[in-house]
Amino acid sequence: MTDKKKKKPTSFDVARLANVHRSAVSRALSGSGRVSEDTRKRVIQAAQELGYRVNFLARGLQNQNSGLVGLVASRLDTPYRASQVKVAARELLAKGYCPILIVAEGDVTLSGLIDRLLNYSVSGMIVTSDSPPAEIIEECKRLSVPVVLINRDLREVAADRVQLDIQASGQLAFDMLREAGGRRFAVLDPSQETFTVTGRARAFATCCHSAGMPAEVITPVGQNYADGLEAADLFMAAKCEADAVFCSTDLLALGFLDGMRVKYGRRLPEDIQILGYDDIEQAGWLGNNLSTICQDAGAAAMLAVDLLQARIEDGSRPFECATIPITPVHRATTRKITT
Repeated sequence: MTDKKKKKPTSFDVARLANVHRSAVSRALSGSGRVSEDTRKRVIQAAQELGYRVNFLARGLQNQNSGLVGLVASRLDTPYRASQVKVAARELLAKGYCPILIVAEGDVTLSGLIDRLLNYSVSGMIVTSDSPPAEIIEECKRLSVPVVLINRDLREVAADRVQLDIQASGQLAFDMLREAGGRRFAVLDPSQETFTVTGRARAFATCCHSAGMPAEVITPVGQNYADGLEAADLFMAAKCEADAVFCSTDLLALGFLDGMRVKYGRRLPEDIQILGYDDIEQAGWLGNNLSTICQDAGAAAMLAVDLLQARIEDGSRPFECATIPITPVHRATTRKITT
């Protein structure tokens, strides 16, 4: 004997069991519209007994608002970006949205990924990966899909943004190393350019030049730990005499730190001072104890979610650019500042 597949319960079944009109089922389970507390309880109890679940995706496709929010990200192997995405997902869930993570890596084009998101009638999207083409943002605007960009170089595009103050970052890095007694400077500026990492490295170099203390530029390929080790080799091969080095990411700084300390026997901070950027968790580990600048990943994510929700609620409001807070973090790889 073959078991017949059990029929999925419908909203009509819930209404019949709860002895209410079908429209009351919709109002009770969606939280929209007026319904008495007694009716709400009866509907919820009937839905639980029948195992009924609201198909929010289907409802969203009908209403052009699915409650889905696209999180488009790259470099999830880096602690900073992973933390940022985690906080953004948590905040979206807390506000009643369902995040969809799209990882923009390798040969996949960002425009194609965003095109896929638009097929799901997403309520909005947060983009932390490489800059989407302006025409994609215009398509989102045409479809009334709000977009928030985090640290993307799209200043001419009409979209809400959460942005690092690049010039302030370079100035703070210079001030920290200068106040700690640095006299000869170097900066790690990766050849693989990205908007904020490249921007703050070059802003630091500009600050050094403006103070009459030019910075020697060391150019590893990328921004990660292995690239920091490479930078240590480049630094030594160039016979660089800098006593204070700004590394444009913490991962670069940790690789450079190990290269200088372990491979080349340099003492920190006596022989050379090293400053990172981001304040990832690993920077504070006792074996690293890296001085750095905190770019608050959690704050950036929460700002982005707040901007997105505000745009969803009021699509006519002026576009806004929120600034990510940065703070100095003094640890063992720079000298103590004496006042």
